[in-house]
Amino acid sequence: MVRLLRIEWMKVKNYRTFWILLAICIISLPSFNYVIYDMTDNSFPKVQGKSIFGSPFAFPNVWQTVSWNSSLLLLIPAVLIITLTTNEFTYKTHRQNIIDGWSRSQFINVKLIEVLLLSFLLTLVVIITGLIFGYLLNPVPPNTNIFTNTNAIGYFFIEMLSYSMIAFVLAMFIKRAGLAMGAFFIYLIIEQFIVALLREKYKLKFVNYFPEEVTDMLILNPYVGRFMNKDRLAMYQNHVPAYLIVSFIYLFIYSIISSWRFRKKDL
Repeated sequence: MVRLLRIEWMKVKNYRTFWILLAICIISLPSFNYVIYDMTDNSFPKVQGKSIFGSPFAFPNVWQTVSWNSSLLLLIPAVLIITLTTNEFTYKTHRQNIIDGWSRSQFINVKLIEVLLLSFLLTLVVIITGLIFGYLLNPVPPNTNIFTNTNAIGYFFIEMLSYSMIAFVLAMFIKRAGLAMGAFFIYLIIEQFIVALLREKYKLKFVNYFPEEVTDMLILNPYVGRFMNKDRLAMYQNHVPAYLIVSFIYLFIYSIISSWRFRKKDL
């Protein structure tokens, strides 16, 4: 597998678009969080000199805040995943890999590992961003356990992985970057519309388990959560294990579908 990953590295190491998109992914996370930090600190009413949102970027709240803010940008790495995947079909490198002796399983496994590595990388960026905000931009409250709420980082990783896998599956089926990106954006919009309609108008709760929505539900909005009563917070926490289980089921399904597609398709 290491040899196959080295071959994948050869494909992208001189690919300028890859580095540009990757740089945008990495830079956008701390930059976007700083914009939100500045807004909450300067653009909203204050009570006794403090923001009405409290200290969302101080420990231990910073992990949930940075993870939730960063999750709003998951469309960017999805674009990178679609680009890398559809390039295999555009430039016929997938066919050349098979001719060179790769099995179809090896090819799809390497692409899945790429998705996993990108998810790990951006999760690491989220961790570093949280540390920067927690230590450098806010005083650490006394007797604070800085590891409280770090489960939000794991939830970000799962959400990142889910969005990337949806993008990957669409790229495997559509095989053209522009069309796959369009389909991805349309899918997200349609699902959000259906979720909002069924949940708000018809009060149907099962929509929380739709593919995109269920991972979005993992990280509680830190700005809204501050104003939730204890009963609503307890209800959310009780549902998190179910959200996690369903999220993992979806990830398994995405892997099976993408593998099945590549094994069955005509090269």
